Amino acid sequence: MLNFSRLWIWKYIRDKLPWYYEVAINRKPAKYLIAARIPVNEKVTELSEGELWREFDRALKDFLELWRRVRNNEVDIRSMPKASPSLLDLIAEITRRMIRHCEFCEWRCRVDRTGGKRLGVCMLDSTSRVSTYFHHLGEELPLRGVMGSGTIFFTSCNFRCAFCQNADISRDRFNGITMNPRQIASSAIILRLEGVHNINWVGGEPTPHLHNIAEAIRLIARDGIKVLDELSEEEYDAVLSVKADFIPYNFSRDWAFYGNELNVPMLWNSNFYMTVETTKLLRVLMDI
Repeated sequence: MLNFSRLWIWKYIRDKLPWYYEVAINRKPAKYLIAARIPVNEKVTELSEGELWREFDRALKDFLELWRRVRNNEVDIRSMPKASPSLLDLIAEITRRMIRHCEFCEWRCRVDRTGGKRLGVCMLDSTSRVSTYFHHLGEELPLRGVMGSGTIFFTSCNFRCAFCQNADISRDRFNGITMNPRQIASSAIILRLEGVHNINWVGGEPTPHLHNIAEAIRLIARDGIKVLDELSEEEYDAVLSVKADFIPYNFSRDWAFYGNELNVPMLWNSNFYMTVETTKLLRVLMDI
């Protein structure tokens, strides 16, 4: 992380990306660790969808206030217990409801993706497929740093651009392998332990996968590296099968922790053809 902080680019743009910089070097906690401290209604799974959104609007105010205090060094969340249920649990529940009448993107297909009987523009059911994940050394310098941006490439897209440079991913929804949220979280954890400066949710397009990404982030906040231990041997082998790095990387806690919690800035790499509802949720989950 020392070499990352010494990059020449920060002389010119550190004041433009102060939050991302501080989280990347583990001087500040990622937003998901802050959201994990925000309590919500204990009956979150029993609320109607409208009630869930009203609870989100209420909890968002608490989140923004705590985030402000963290930025201003007025509070250290390491001394604060995690809430149960937390704002992350609420977001995960909202996305599980939304996918039954999917409005993650501005096509607003309103298709119930849980049954797989009908598909929207993205051509996806409720499962997510990951094509590859790796240390991406081709992103912009503040993102790739010296160890790379931790890109996780999802299959399919809500656009059908004829000129897409990733057409093999965005146009072929069966590319890659199916990953559950715990496997997705494990991919992110592996990358951060290997020193990436961020987790880069990309594709294809990440927006149709919001429900599984939200759940993966919730698991990272709740369980940290224990997520890896809870994978079956078959699940772990599948995760490793699509890791596309050409060289091996070593694990190090020095790259990955804020106190005793796994910490990494979350990056949303998207066509941004998403709904206001999706944007509201990403405001809490994403750091850049």
